[in-house]
Amino acid sequence: MKRFILIAGYLILALVTVLLFVLSFVGSVNQGLIIFAVLEALILVSLVFEYWREWIINLTKEKIAGIKFGKTDFFNFLAVVVGALIAYTISINLKLGAVMAASMVGVIVALVLPAYGAPTYCGAFVGMTSALCLPDHLGILLSSVIAGAIFVAAKASFNGFGGKLGTTAYASTVATTLLLGRSLTSAAVPNWDVGIYIVIYSIVGAVLSQIINLRLKKGAVLGSAIVGLIGAILLPTVHAEISAVLATIVICASFAGMSTYERVPNEGYMAIAGFFIGVVFIFAQPYLGGGGGKLGTIAFGSVIAIRGMLDLVKLLQDRNKQAQVR
Repeated sequence: MKRFILIAGYLILALVTVLLFVLSFVGSVNQGLIIFAVLEALILVSLVFEYWREWIINLTKEKIAGIKFGKTDFFNFLAVVVGALIAYTISINLKLGAVMAASMVGVIVALVLPAYGAPTYCGAFVGMTSALCLPDHLGILLSSVIAGAIFVAAKASFNGFGGKLGTTAYASTVATTLLLGRSLTSAAVPNWDVGIYIVIYSIVGAVLSQIINLRLKKGAVLGSAIVGLIGAILLPTVHAEISAVLATIVICASFAGMSTYERVPNEGYMAIAGFFIGVVFIFAQPYLGGGGGKLGTIAFGSVIAIRGMLDLVKLLQDRNKQAQVR
């Protein structure tokens, strides 16, 4: 039973990410932008390769033999639920918006209750869901319960990759929206006069978050939440007309910066991940919108792709060396 639960957690995160990235690839093809379509195809190949490595490294019978479910998992589950309800209230009822709501929850929990920062922040992403998709607290409660279950089920997989919390939330919000017979939203692919800013701010957000997280040693949740909060506060004065989309991409990219150095080795690679995030974000606009955690899923797939590219290059180099020795 334990192995089944852990595998289910792995598969849920893997499949929802691949689905969104395939749709983004379709979006780039529909726009007739072959260069970006090729890039997204490469990202998808790297994703699948790294999923295979993750399975081999962390989900064999020997690896999961010592994993147990206990009291901490229950409290993590509750933290997801609480974070979702608080963030949704701030976003919808207090009308401060999704980015501000998630950032505030992240900052507060990181400072006050850091032991439960990750699950509470995960819940905050559920609370970012649009009222068009889940219009009341009952729907958010159901979604947060699903997210809490996925959070616990996926505890053996993809640790150290930024965006895992958002992907957990996204799987739950999409599932809940469909279960309740609600519709997800769609937006147009932005023009490139906006798109260039999206890519630039995505790179800045990802790198800045990693610096705060790892270089300054403030932690993943605080690193992401601070960057998101700065974007939500400052961008309306710098880019008034497009501040909403830029604040969104900044917090989206900040989730990538929650990665460990074992997953994304330095700020140079994080900048590339930021570029991937910006591109995927642009072409994913028409698909499966409104669900909290979509941003984290984009960040999650992008950092996994970076790790996959690095590991694939290393594999090819090792095989080349072995061939030369023979």
